[in-house]
Amino acid sequence: MGFFNKLFNKNKKIEEIKTEKTCEKVENCGCKTCENETSENYVKKMCISIETIPCEQNPYFKAEKESTKFFVEYEIRMTTIERFFKINDIFLKEYQRVAKESLHSTRTDKDEFSKYSKCYFINNNAFKDIHYMSTLLNVFMIFETLLKNIVKDIAYDQNSTLEDIHNKNTSYLNGYIYFLEDTFKKNLEIEDKEKDFIGIVKKIRNDYLHGYMTEIPESMEREIVKIFNLRLGKRIEVNENFIDNTCEIFGEIAKKCEIAYWKYKNRHLRG
Repeated sequence: MGFFNKLFNKNKKIEEIKTEKTCEKVENCGCKTCENETSENYVKKMCISIETIPCEQNPYFKAEKESTKFFVEYEIRMTTIERFFKINDIFLKEYQRVAKESLHSTRTDKDEFSKYSKCYFINNNAFKDIHYMSTLLNVFMIFETLLKNIVKDIAYDQNSTLEDIHNKNTSYLNGYIYFLEDTFKKNLEIEDKEKDFIGIVKKIRNDYLHGYMTEIPESMEREIVKIFNLRLGKRIEVNENFIDNTCEIFGEIAKKCEIAYWKYKNRHLRG
């Protein structure tokens, strides 16, 4: 993700970018040696330089008209999620670096190494899962909420409610998409690969919410490879690149919806 790397390049000269340093003491797994805070091997401080995050719009979506509350809210929430992800990503990578050093320092003590390595590998895996999956869940949530709010607004124009237009034979999200396509006609063209990707993200989200499943099924991996023209056999996982692709695709669909929405509104207001 070139945007992230460019914004958070730690090699930039300090005179070019204002940085703020924060030091955080990291205590380890609770073993007897870790309880001794004077031990430099086991109690460390993380010093992270976080470059000032500019108040810029996110690269995925920009609302064209401030008068449309739900499109503006989508932009704001997307921007917030993106910044939160960046800050947490910096902290997590630094934490993992310090934790790895601490693990290495216990290598001469078999018992301590066994106890600390268990803590290390649990944290290393779980932290990444929580970091990436929670971001994906939030990105999916604001996207689904945007579609729901568009449908709700149009239903009001038609003297209907969400319940009236919901097709009980499909999911709420698919119902929103079908309704918008039917209402906007040729002004809204969501590609099949975009719909397929929405379905994939929804499946990943549901598996994580209901079963804490973070592995992407092999059949789903093949679909993602086809959607993004990736190399066959490439391992797909929810990581920084996957989240970036999700934000980009959802942002493109949101932009299509915004354009189609205003064409519909202008026609509706003219009577």
